[in-house]
Amino acid sequence: MNHSCSPNVIVTYKGTVAEVRAVQEINPGEEIFDSYIDLLYPTEDRRERLLESYFFMCQCTECTTRSKDKAKTEVRKLSTPPEPKEIQSMVHYAKNVIEEFRRAKHYKNILELLEMCELSLEKMGAIFADTNVYMLHMMYQAMGVCLYMQDWDGAMSYGEKIVQPYSVHYPTYSLNVASMYLKLGRLYLGLEKKSQGVKALKKALAIMEVAHGKDHHYVAEVKREILDQK
Repeated sequence: MNHSCSPNVIVTYKGTVAEVRAVQEINPGEEIFDSYIDLLYPTEDRRERLLESYFFMCQCTECTTRSKDKAKTEVRKLSTPPEPKEIQSMVHYAKNVIEEFRRAKHYKNILELLEMCELSLEKMGAIFADTNVYMLHMMYQAMGVCLYMQDWDGAMSYGEKIVQPYSVHYPTYSLNVASMYLKLGRLYLGLEKKSQGVKALKKALAIMEVAHGKDHHYVAEVKREILDQK
């Protein structure tokens, strides 16, 4: 099955059995495409990852039109807009700090990791909008650190900033979006925000029923969580 950055199917697993489900309308004779990588990032980053890992230059519609790149690399609206060189310099910084954070997980303590997230977000936020994917990447890391520290309010705050841009940047029925709604829903319930929790879980469920199928045990688990709130 070939790759596309706008896949028309999603592959999930039940044990060792792969299940393929359509997430777009597919006409008879039309090729089906899965995605090999995380699709959050802009075209240049996706192509680089595919070339490094799978040895091909992606020429899918999403890569040739770059239709989502502007939204994914949104800069902050300032009275004096940043120069192109400033933006490029910040992109370079963002890519470096993402890689540095990946390595730092092996030797920094949890408070140092949180500080690293906060400092990088502060620096990038001078130019990048909160919806910029490099900001979202570090927010996601910060959310993970907060969850590890059991700082539920901190994790919720980051999750609320992430979930809507994820819904825009990722393809329809992305399990990355479902996962974020699921985490937020459970955080809300744990913080006694019942209505918000149920609403988030229902959004996760709507995606999971398409991606996993309505008979999957993950789907049944989320349904039980929702019913338990009645």
